[in-house]
Amino acid sequence: MNDFPPYEDLKKIEPQMMVTIMEKINQSFSDKSVPIPSRIESINNLRSLRKYYFSFFLELFGALKSKFLKNCLHYKENPRIQQISLNFLQEIFDDDSYGVSNEMVYDLYYDILQFIEFNNNNVLKELAKSTIKTMAEKVVNDAKIIVLIETLKNADNDLCGFIFDCFRSAMENLKGFIYLNYNFNDILERLNLDEASEEYLIKIKQIFHILKNSLDKKDEEEIISSLNSDNYSLYQTLIS
Repeated sequence: MNDFPPYEDLKKIEPQMMVTIMEKINQSFSDKSVPIPSRIESINNLRSLRKYYFSFFLELFGALKSKFLKNCLHYKENPRIQQISLNFLQEIFDDDSYGVSNEMVYDLYYDILQFIEFNNNNVLKELAKSTIKTMAEKVVNDAKIIVLIETLKNADNDLCGFIFDCFRSAMENLKGFIYLNYNFNDILERLNLDEASEEYLIKIKQIFHILKNSLDKKDEEEIISSLNSDNYSLYQTLIS
């Protein structure tokens, strides 16, 4: 039996079963003593909610994220549920409809990053990388750019290379429309570069060179015209 059915095969939950299903999901994620098959079933029920009742999914997952992260994604006693959890998160990020909020990126990204930095399971490491690459390519919000750049702060050379590749994919996928989808005033202010170390600034300059090389003429003109005076000066410094 497939414990992670394809998205297109997910069955719709009948309306009269919604409350019961949501209560079961809550119970399954709340206690690590709940059997693994029940937790996996609840993840698949969440997937069905996302597919057919998106607003209910957002409300429920928003309330249960911390429990899901603790008792599914980070449940080291069972790599299979960790793998299914990463598959589920990759499915969430595989969405270019603007359905993934800044808050969701901030809430989930760093937990996924842990698998790359600290997990010894190569299957989970590669799946975590694939999940972050999917986020970079599909999600369209400022938080994605911010978390990728902030990852560079304490990253080794291998992780930096991976992040540079993710950022390049993010920019190439929106070439010609970058200026419409990201607010670089907000991004630069959120990064708080006044306190950045020299090593971190060098890495950020590499990121902004990738950005500059990805911009067509319209992108570059619109981004520059959108920047306030302080951020314009900072931007020029970063691409110099």
